[in-house]
Amino acid sequence: MLKQGREIKIDISDLFKTSYGTVDVTKLKSIFLNVSSWVEPINESNNWSVPVNRIKSKIKKSLHNQLVSTPFKDKAIIDLDLRTSGIRKGKRSFMRCEVTLFLDSKRKIDLRSLEMSHSINKITNNIIKESLLSSETFKFYNSKK
Repeated sequence: MLKQGREIKIDISDLFKTSYGTVDVTKLKSIFLNVSSWVEPINESNNWSVPVNRIKSKIKKSLHNQLVSTPFKDKAIIDLDLRTSGIRKGKRSFMRCEVTLFLDSKRKIDLRSLEMSHSINKITNNIIKESLLSSETFKFYNSKK
């Protein structure tokens, strides 16, 4: 069986590793967008669920504002993976955000097209600048050390 998935790395920020791709390039129905980084809390807290949920909410809000001018449908799945149980000041924790975007079935678009690249770059920049870097709770790093 041939491998159908494709992933394209994009270099947007020094602090975040970013890529996008699809599971099935022959029947392009959805695109995944990955943003990962290492985070360290700026302050101490007893409940990390609140700031993590606030970041996820910011990502949802900024993403849905962006989807209008893209080849994607109005719905998206956002999976922010940041384990709240291990977060401590002075210790870096791994964060990964995967966004699944669904393509409008009426439009035929290629994964490597300029329109797809521009849309993904715009969405990724928006997620990084408006949702992640605007956080006053965490500082972001490109590696664990």
